[in-house]
Amino acid sequence: MLDQRSIRLVEELMNHEQITKLELMQQLKLSDRQLMYDFEKVNGILEDFNIPKLKISHQRFQISKEAREILREKLHSDRSIGQYNFSEDNRFYMIYLYVYIRKEPVSNFHLQSLFKVSKNTALSDVRRLKKHCQEKGLTFRYSRNEGYCIEGNEMEKRRSVISCIHQLLSQSMGEEFIIYILRAWDQENFLNRTNDVMQKWLAEHGVQLVKTRKIELIYYFTFFQAGEKGVLFFSENEKKLLENQSLFCLVSSLFKQLYGEDSSENEIYLITILLLTAIEHIQRVDNPGLLTLSEKIIEEFEKNTLLPVKNKQLLKESLFNHLVPAYFRILFEIPFHNPLSTTIQSEYAELFQFVKRSLSPLASWTKKEISDDEIGFFTMHFGSIIDRQNTMEIGRITGLIVCANGISSSMMLASQLKELFPEIYFSEVFNGDQFTDISVQNYDLVFSTIPVESPKPTFVVKPLMTLVEKKHLLQSVYRHFPNLSSQSKHLMIDEIMSVIKKNATVTNEEKLYGNLVQLFYATSNQKEVYKPMLSELLTEDMIQFTEEKLDWEEAIRKASIPLLDQHIIQESYVEAMIKNVKELGTYIHVGKGVGIPHARPENGVNKLGMSLLKLKQPIALLGKEDHQIDVFICLAAVDNEAHLKALAQLTKILGNKTLITRLKETKSIDEIISIIQEGEKVL
Repeated sequence: MLDQRSIRLVEELMNHEQITKLELMQQLKLSDRQLMYDFEKVNGILEDFNIPKLKISHQRFQISKEAREILREKLHSDRSIGQYNFSEDNRFYMIYLYVYIRKEPVSNFHLQSLFKVSKNTALSDVRRLKKHCQEKGLTFRYSRNEGYCIEGNEMEKRRSVISCIHQLLSQSMGEEFIIYILRAWDQENFLNRTNDVMQKWLAEHGVQLVKTRKIELIYYFTFFQAGEKGVLFFSENEKKLLENQSLFCLVSSLFKQLYGEDSSENEIYLITILLLTAIEHIQRVDNPGLLTLSEKIIEEFEKNTLLPVKNKQLLKESLFNHLVPAYFRILFEIPFHNPLSTTIQSEYAELFQFVKRSLSPLASWTKKEISDDEIGFFTMHFGSIIDRQNTMEIGRITGLIVCANGISSSMMLASQLKELFPEIYFSEVFNGDQFTDISVQNYDLVFSTIPVESPKPTFVVKPLMTLVEKKHLLQSVYRHFPNLSSQSKHLMIDEIMSVIKKNATVTNEEKLYGNLVQLFYATSNQKEVYKPMLSELLTEDMIQFTEEKLDWEEAIRKASIPLLDQHIIQESYVEAMIKNVKELGTYIHVGKGVGIPHARPENGVNKLGMSLLKLKQPIALLGKEDHQIDVFICLAAVDNEAHLKALAQLTKILGNKTLITRLKETKSIDEIISIIQEGEKVL
């Protein structure tokens, strides 16, 4: 029988008409030797079943149409999961779920038998799980009479169940792994029953859930039923909040069908929470406070980034739709993994930090720390708005994104596509039902996570693509639109790899291959926006001191002189900054006696620049004594991105008690430059 690694090889081959050896090594994380071993192993089994063997020619793997059809049927009908070599991470998630629904004392022998591992491997897995449980305030305990068991707060136990299932379902074979655990305890009937109950209840009440989240919920409820249920606790305020949701009154019937009359009614509240994190259409009347919260977050974002959002109503509506499920996840600490979190923090570091600060109203309201995973999703949301404001150009090719997997997956997909195809203009993301109502005159090509019918070129994609999948997508799109990119995209990665290997020693083929894909099909494809450091903008000739007694208008005019002298701005921009203060109030006061006057780029900005004016005596902005300013920093931004790094560094200085004190007390331009340079190093 095929083991897990061999099945992954077969599945990868079935997903492509042809794929190169190096691409398979990259996709499957295998060495040349491992790949060829699996190749021979698969062919040996195919030969035993009289199925046409896999072929390799000129470093390209191929699978015949006949073999593809036979294997597709066999892999879904009689897959023998007992032959799998489970990874360490998968065993970690599965052991927790296995012990959570145990029907008899679980020993180390159970784990060895379940996963076909040695005693030492099983003990190592248990040690890792014990550490995880300890971090969550739980105890993973063993006794001779009871075996392994999980003790502690019931809600925390459930959160770990949710996390394990969520992580497993993010993998191609995750469902099989979960079912394997249910079968081990003869509990698969709970899954079938839960699925039937859920589908019937959703249809009866017209409740629509995000497709992928619905699958997750079915597994959550299955394990909650199969496990030994402790008592859940919710505060009166939490109960009142959930009872005010229109969905709550519908959940009672679902609760009774799933858990029966004798179960604790507190289960109703958890069911409601999980449904609210997965529901597709949000009821505004249930959460008017969250609509107001959306406005506050946008205001904070504008204040922190100095970016005026053009279509604020559109952003408020889209942010609200993401905020509601995020709010309930954050408030009740429901785990939710963002696979792009690390990438976002690395590639959009400044925007991530601004969004994190802008979410302070949400953190204050929930009184919870917002995870980097959640901040990452909000960062993608705001990033898409910035991108849309920067790229709305007439005459560009228009791409349509169709995603049936909910807001979070939609944002991940949109983020990747915009990175891959900066030449294409993408509007909002649509679901399958919305797509049918869109005129074909409004788009040139479609990227969809589900099969859709359209006379225009259509590309089926995953919400989260690997490097190899991105490469194949790029090649497919460029075949349909050969004039799309101004740069040559016909360089063959495999040919380049071959040349390198002939002339140099390659110590890590997989890493080199991945870097080449990124180089030729991603980063070189982007129109990089240069983001200067704060020290590059606030140079010696841009800094002034004055002992004059000025009013706030005169201070802005004086602070603008270096920008005017170097033709960075026009006089109209100075007038626009003053007009903004008169019309919008003291918004330029960012605290600590620092004001940052600014206006829109179209008001007279020639290029990016900043200037600083240090006053001897503070000025009351608009005559208001609680808005005393003695440092004016004029910002002239050319777009929504170029100034973000410098602004982020300035924000760090303003947030550092030592540096801001030195800035307020100094009388030297050299000292200000020194403060700026030190601020750039602050983590």
